[in-house]
Amino acid sequence: MDFRRTTLAAVVVLALSGCSVSGRPSASTPSEGGGTAAHGSALSSALDQVPDIGDGSVFYADWSMLGDQNTTSFAGGLVAVDDQMQRDLGIRSRDARWELDVQRVHLPPVEVLSYDVRTDLSGLATKLTRLSYRADGSILIGPTGQVSQEHTWMFPLRAIGIDRKRHLLVGSSDAVAVRSLMAVPSHPLGHAESVVPLLAQVAARQDRTATAAIAVGSAACMPLTSMIGKSVNPEQLAAVRRQFPGTFTPPQAEITAIAGPTDTTALDALTFPDHRSAQANQAARSAASQTLSGIEGDANEVRATGTAVTGRVLSFDLTANQPQAVVQRVMGSKLGVDLCP
Repeated sequence: MDFRRTTLAAVVVLALSGCSVSGRPSASTPSEGGGTAAHGSALSSALDQVPDIGDGSVFYADWSMLGDQNTTSFAGGLVAVDDQMQRDLGIRSRDARWELDVQRVHLPPVEVLSYDVRTDLSGLATKLTRLSYRADGSILIGPTGQVSQEHTWMFPLRAIGIDRKRHLLVGSSDAVAVRSLMAVPSHPLGHAESVVPLLAQVAARQDRTATAAIAVGSAACMPLTSMIGKSVNPEQLAAVRRQFPGTFTPPQAEITAIAGPTDTTALDALTFPDHRSAQANQAARSAASQTLSGIEGDANEVRATGTAVTGRVLSFDLTANQPQAVVQRVMGSKLGVDLCP
């Protein structure tokens, strides 16, 4: 089921019937200032292990906090095959300290797993070789033929890199994608100009972060056209756009961070070119969140209960009825605060 189209289809019906859904969270007083990221946090340290991706999304999970509660995690691309990995390789994705699912625009996703020193990765290459993986420079390439149902983990991990020094496992269906993340980045995502102020916001609000979604470049802006679908005619599209009046400057980056695995609150923050742009977007994006929240239904409702502007960052306090609702909204591209109509 495509939740994005279901949600926006309801907006189409409301728009064409002349109805509207409105509402606005209480706003705190915007303040000047910026900040630097707390580079000692697990989240920022994880983002320092991958390069600035330019356009795309990175999903983070702190498995030491989440345990087996993967339904409230943004990351977790390998959870479904963990049992097979345990049997064949002796490790699971959830055994990692943290995981990053890197999804660059127009490129295959890459899984990055960071294990602690107690997890022995030294024998992993031998186990992969026994499963018909072959060495190709610094990485291993899996079999190109048909894979049995007992080894479906090989599909997302056709290419695997093992960095023993950093204690990382990097895997993808694409060898080029794995190679691009094997070297220590000279320009890490955690130090990207648009991401640093977002990490500062998270560090100021959360002692630890269980899971987070980071979007940069075009991925931080959710076009209305892609959310509605191609079946909507120009009249319907225009009607939907009228439901979202005001200023919608494309953000440079966005983060949604959840502090605990059972939390029903989250922080969402967006970076803009300057303070004036962030302030100009506050009212319209607050209203957009309320518009989508009002038609989603009680179970998956996510409300923006507060908003503030700090320097060039526009932030929102999110409150949900259940822990997984925020994750579902973000993965379904329907928070509203990051809309670009």
